[in-house]
Amino acid sequence: MYSAVNTRRLGRSPRGPMTPSSTAPSAKVIVISYYSLLTPCKGRNSVVVSHHSLTHRGYLLRVADTYGIHPFSLFERLHGISRVERRHLRWSGIAISNTAALAAGRVANLEPEEIQAMHLTAYDGSALDFGDLTPSVFDPTKDLPADRLPMTGAGPLVNAAWDRYCRRCREARPGFRAMSWRLRVHLVCIHHGLLLDTENQSRGEQITATDDDIASQAEVLSRLTPSEQHAGFFADLDLHLASRIPMWRTKLQGRERKSPEAVITSFTTAVQMARSPGYPAYQGLAEWPVTKGARALRAPRCLGFVGTTYGFPHLLPTHLFIRGLSDLLHQPDVRTARAVSAVGSFMSATGRDLSTACVLLPERRRATTAARFLKYLITLEDQGRAEQFWSLCEMAATELLRDDVDYRDREQLCYDEGAYLAATSAEPSAYVRTVRTWLVDQWACTFTSSNVRTSVRDGSIEHFDRLYGAAMRSALEHHFRRVAA
Repeated sequence: MYSAVNTRRLGRSPRGPMTPSSTAPSAKVIVISYYSLLTPCKGRNSVVVSHHSLTHRGYLLRVADTYGIHPFSLFERLHGISRVERRHLRWSGIAISNTAALAAGRVANLEPEEIQAMHLTAYDGSALDFGDLTPSVFDPTKDLPADRLPMTGAGPLVNAAWDRYCRRCREARPGFRAMSWRLRVHLVCIHHGLLLDTENQSRGEQITATDDDIASQAEVLSRLTPSEQHAGFFADLDLHLASRIPMWRTKLQGRERKSPEAVITSFTTAVQMARSPGYPAYQGLAEWPVTKGARALRAPRCLGFVGTTYGFPHLLPTHLFIRGLSDLLHQPDVRTARAVSAVGSFMSATGRDLSTACVLLPERRRATTAARFLKYLITLEDQGRAEQFWSLCEMAATELLRDDVDYRDREQLCYDEGAYLAATSAEPSAYVRTVRTWLVDQWACTFTSSNVRTSVRDGSIEHFDRLYGAAMRSALEHHFRRVAA
């Protein structure tokens, strides 16, 4: 971490206590002298050690080693900590407050954004999920108890007490510490094809990774940029790893030590499963409990819609359903098939998993619909038609987004007497009791009404819609434009 020469400059032996002796030159003087060499000035970057892809801890150690000073002294100068301990360095690189980043940037002549980029919060929104946790929870400048760091509550982090590292990377750049080495999901150096070692357990032999292992690791590292799609990938990867490596978040280090080859094989398989969404049989979800499988199932492609999703329909509108989905989903009743299609379209539009997408439906329908969705999709996959299902859902989602109809608003209005009168006036020959059913099932496309007749289940409501639907829709649109005016 730092050489014997460096530690002697602070008045102690390499293995001696961390406190400078009374006869040694003051570490603070050395630090100030170091900063006098790097006096910040406009238009000149004083940083002589590259910090690209470095964790903040690795950056501090490299600067300290370059200038022959103790890292504790450098840490003290950057963050104004009166009594630096090892825990400050261990936690450094996880998160830092904007105030602390600004102060450190002034000293090191770096922009606060550059300081923040050397912390794992750069991955927040993809590999990590800090949720409601604020940077002060992780900020090494705060004087908080040593056991207060919730490592397992912020995504797949490694233990704060140790890092992984690549031997050859260290040989080429002594003191180098990549930010991603602190993630549990970084097991292989893609540059040297070696399984990473850990700080507290160096292997006698270097373990070479296979081409598949390296490709899987490269896939993981390519998804660290924060995005909703990447966050979904890491959520799925977490589930697949947990199914192959029991208690992987807490027991991974021990399993790596005992059988590293088995761990990397499980890791590669889990990545392959996570990168192939939309095919539950291939992903092994058929053997999982429904609730867990629903959390791991996503559409293979996503339209990237990020707007409000409250207005999506409970049941796919008939004019979209009959374009192919009705033929694929001929086994369930029409109402269930339209609900499955609506959920599939919602998943294709937003990229959300099945469990989250079912929140679209009334609470009493969610678990049942999720189970049926998995059942029928596995059947379609066995028949080689799962890709067709997702393509049709994507087409339906595209039209739903283009039409921009708020179906929850229609749900509130379908009981309105004015809506009923507008529909019956447009088609006087339509059976009046079926008009009310049509308003719920075909116009509002909702699951919530108890006024749905058995005709919905035998398909006659679709025939009714073909006869009278166009005129009634036009009349309803005109009616609500007039009311709004």
